[in-house]
This record gives sequence, C-alpha cells and structure tokens, in this order.
Amino acid sequence: MYLQCTKKMLDKMNMEKIKMLPMDNCDDGADGFYSWHVNYITVNRRKAIVCMNNLTRYPLVLYRPKAKDITHLEERIKEGIRAAFREEGVPEIVTEEYLRNCGNVIYSKTAGRSLVANLNKTCETVGYYTELLDEESVIQRRISLALGRYIVKFGDKYDYSSERLFRELCKMKGMPEENWEQIMQIENYQLKVKILLDGHDIWRRILIPSRCTFRHLHRVIQETFGWFDYHLHEFTVPDDTYEPKEYTPQYAWPIKIRIVDGDDPEVEDYLEPDEYEVRYDNQTSLREIFSDTERCLYMYDFGDDWMHEILLEKVIKDSHNRFPVLLEREGERPPEDVGGPTGFKEYLRVISDPESPEYESVVEWSKMTRAKKRTIEEINRSLRFYH
Repeated sequence: MYLQCTKKMLDKMNMEKIKMLPMDNCDDGADGFYSWHVNYITVNRRKAIVCMNNLTRYPLVLYRPKAKDITHLEERIKEGIRAAFREEGVPEIVTEEYLRNCGNVIYSKTAGRSLVANLNKTCETVGYYTELLDEESVIQRRISLALGRYIVKFGDKYDYSSERLFRELCKMKGMPEENWEQIMQIENYQLKVKILLDGHDIWRRILIPSRCTFRHLHRVIQETFGWFDYHLHEFTVPDDTYEPKEYTPQYAWPIKIRIVDGDDPEVEDYLEPDEYEVRYDNQTSLREIFSDTERCLYMYDFGDDWMHEILLEKVIKDSHNRFPVLLEREGERPPEDVGGPTGFKEYLRVISDPESPEYESVVEWSKMTRAKKRTIEEINRSLRFYH
C-alpha cells in the first residue's frame, strides 16, 4: 500500500523513521487501487486526516487524530478501511483480501496535479458533511458513506466513487464488474410506518438499510407518504416499562429517548435531558435504536401533530439492497395544514358534500396540500437518493 502524503501531512510525521519512495516509483500494479493520497486539514475547527483512493477516489476520514494516531498512521488507515467497508456492506472476507493485496505500507509524496486536485476536492467536500462527524471517534464510519456518493469527475466522465470501489472489488475477486451489487451484504430493516388516526388505515411498508440514520428515515417517510416537509419533526422511543394506572395511548407514554432534528438551531430550547436521553437524527443510526426496541414514534408538524408509529417487522441479513424501498402502501395521508385530526374530520365532511357552500374552495385548496399521486416505482426512483 502506497500512502502518498501532502507536505502538510509529512510535516506532522517523524520523517527520520519513515522510508520514503520517490513518487515516480509508486506503481502498485493495480492502477492505484492499492494506493491512497493523504492530506492533513482543518475542518470544523478541528484537525482531520483525509485519505483518497487513487483509482476509485473513495474517501476516508480520521477526525481529531492524536500524536499516537499519526505515529501509527498505517494501522489507523487500515482500521478506517475496515470500518468504512463494513458500513458499505462489503463482506469482511473481501475487505481482508483487499488489505492483504495492499501489502506493507510505503510512504511517498503526492503524485501529479490531477490526483492532488481530486484530493483537494475531497477535502473540500468533507466540509459539507461536518454534521456526520463523530466527535467521540478518530475512525469515522458514516461520513465515507456520504462522500462516496458524491459524484466525481474521472477524465471526461463522471461516476460515484463508492460504485467504482465496488466494481474494482468485483474485479479483484474475478467477478464481472457489472455484478458489483451482488458482492454486498447489507442488513436491512422491514418497517411498517402507520399514521395513528382513529378510523383510518394509512400506512407504508418500507425496506431500509440498518446503517441509515434517522435523518434518512425522516426523508423516506416524507417521500413515501407524500408530506411536503414544511414543518418540524422528531422521533421518540417510548418507555415500555411504564405501567399506566388507567388506559393511556402508547404514544402518550413517558419518553425514553428523544431523537431530534440535528439542524434545528432552537432544538436545545425545549429539551429536558434530565427526563430522557437526547440524540440527533443525523448522528443516530437505525441500528443503534432498533437493536434494543421494535417500536418508535415519529411526529410531524407540531401544530397538526401527525403521529406515526414505526414497527420493526423483520430483519433481513445479507441483503443486496443499498437503498430504501417502498414495498406496500395503504391509504392517502391527510392534507398538509388541515388542522390535525379535528380539521381532517371537518375536511372529509365538506368534500363528501358537494352541496356544502365550502365545497369548491376546499376542493381547490386540497389540490395544493394533498399528496401528489405517484406510483410505487416513481417513489422508489426518488428513494435511490436517500442512502
């Protein structure tokens, strides 16, 4: 494995203990698949090491590295490769074969303006995804998933570095590169999301990778129900140990975990961390929550209060599915800003009575606020952008 470092990176290393190879001699025999460019940057006012695969442009990030991490850089990068590949769904046996093929680490300076330009672009892109950085870990898992799906220029063509990586792993295994999706082993959750609305059966059954965050799930719910994402939202995990003295709807039980919008600057104003655990939707994976529970709730629009129940129906191991998928659906959601369950009841009364003096105005209003009519296939094409 060649680690071709920028001057900033080399300045942080103990050059007396590192054997440097001239950059013209860095030929790994695989067009750069076993070689990485490495830079040392400042992001989010913190130091970070950004690595980019020479052939695929696939990125890795080591965040807030300490002196010992720089001393053992080659081990940390290999740990980063293992962590990122694991999140992508690359089988461990394939990852270990890749690392064996990489061989011993040899250091060199950067090679060529083109690769350095791509490395700089990768470093710039890291700055767009700072909300995905895990402050508690040097090895970053989640940000590679986002960066790997950022379209990159390769000569006169454009491609996704993650898909390019998977194709190269297929070639390494002697498989046709067009079958790259078959190499993936991804854990998926089958979830049933139902609007809790008395007298109505409105639900969506979805398949979604367990590595996805609750931010992804929020977007998938919006897409599959046809909500317009005009309003605030949050997820909650009820305290199932609570035993009400008289009947209380489960959505009104005490909260165990509150998963809030990580981009809302005012979210801290209404939280009570002494009463429940607080997490952020852009930093919390579905796996972290559904490993301990089979149920959570999603509230959309704090005025209309549309409560959705989310049930984990099935865990599918070793799936090839990389994107959220809508499997089945039932019922049309209420119009946006209809006024909650009471307003929805009144809305249904009016549109069922063409003689009502409000009929024409309500029907016209509903054309702008009801869900757009789309097929499951059309929705699933949109969901390929949520990964």
